Amino acid sequence: MNFDDALMPPDPFAGDPNDPASFLEPEDDEPDGPVTDEERVLLREDLENVRHFRALLEPRGVRGISMLCEDCDELHYYDWPIIIANISTILNGETVPVHEPGAAPDPDFYVSWEYCAGYADAVDWMKEGRRGTTPRWF
Repeated sequence: MNFDDALMPPDPFAGDPNDPASFLEPEDDEPDGPVTDEERVLLREDLENVRHFRALLEPRGVRGISMLCEDCDELHYYDWPIIIANISTILNGETVPVHEPGAAPDPDFYVSWEYCAGYADAVDWMKEGRRGTTPRWF
């Protein structure tokens, strides 16, 4: 799959002063400006973690991560390429495009971030042995 924005259809209202979206109230969940240096470090860690989680779990049939949506209180399912594309887009200072949910995703193929972190930590422990008391993946 390729989630390159260049493959997206052009905005039919681009440059139109009567764009229906211009009449909408601004949403409260809009970005607060550019990503701070601290946020950038955390996003890079998340991106590295997601790539590691994918390398460990995709061969076992896991397609991505499930997250509880605070707005609708339902689980949403994100495939690995979408998560990676979203984090990369934020790191590039761009707005994350809205992705339509998959058609009837099978929840059995998605796991939580906490599951991924625990699985990665267990694999790391099996390879390296005990490192101390601080988990690496949070």
